[in-house]
Amino acid sequence: MESSVITRVMIPFAIVFIMFGLGLSLTPGDFKRVWTQPVAMSLGIVLQIIGLPVLGFVFVLVLGLGPVPAAAVMLLSACPGGAIANLVSFVSKGDVALSVSLTAVNSLITAVSLPAVVALSLRYFMGDEVASGVNVLKLSLGTITIIIPPMLIGMLTRKKAPVFARNSEKWVRKLTIIFLVMVASFASYQERQTILDNYRELTMVAVALCVLSAGMGCIAGSLIRLPRRQTLTIAIEVGLHNSAMGIVVAVSLLGMPALAVFPAFYLLVEYTLSGILMVVMNGPIGKSIMGVEYG
Repeated sequence: MESSVITRVMIPFAIVFIMFGLGLSLTPGDFKRVWTQPVAMSLGIVLQIIGLPVLGFVFVLVLGLGPVPAAAVMLLSACPGGAIANLVSFVSKGDVALSVSLTAVNSLITAVSLPAVVALSLRYFMGDEVASGVNVLKLSLGTITIIIPPMLIGMLTRKKAPVFARNSEKWVRKLTIIFLVMVASFASYQERQTILDNYRELTMVAVALCVLSAGMGCIAGSLIRLPRRQTLTIAIEVGLHNSAMGIVVAVSLLGMPALAVFPAFYLLVEYTLSGILMVVMNGPIGKSIMGVEYG
């Protein structure tokens, strides 16, 4: 994947727009839920920031993945939540307010935690020589730049122009999905031969990781007896990684396009599984699970 306007400009711009769109939907009250809903918020934060990297590490060791796939899984594990999780929570009858708050808070924490997890993972799985070629400061600043400023600008826009924020919600959401597909499609196309040669293994690993991640959230929420909507939301937030962020970090910040293959493939898998979940949760089975009838 050669350096180009797409890798240097368009892909980073896509994730910046996605974070701006997230900020456009946020209010200060979304961050206050850390204190008003401490149990659900704490569980979601811990599972996403700590639980996912631990799960990813155990996962790659058990499967005995090679250095590049292992590092790619760890990169994805360090990219929790994402804009798509809010939409899936809404359609699946989850706690949308909790979902938005978790995405917002974890996005801020990810700006710091992601570079640390990636740097350690590259050193452990790919060796000191590869890790030494990574500028951790550049990675950290790049991650912070594409997450925090656009999110804050989105929040400021909502505060100063609430009518615009409300009116733009639908087209921003549509553009977010388009950008996600664009990023995944470009990364997949550039590494198409790798995907074609390993699609069975990629499918198995992606589906297993998605199910295990969501299952971890579901089990944890059930164990501490969270309401069903909150448990469902945490399962969605933990299971649907911010794959676009993983692609941007791999391609534009690390210059390691091979690491973008798995996040790109995972995006396709999580979209498929999300679609199945949304259909199920809006049908008789979902109504029975949630214990309530929806109009």
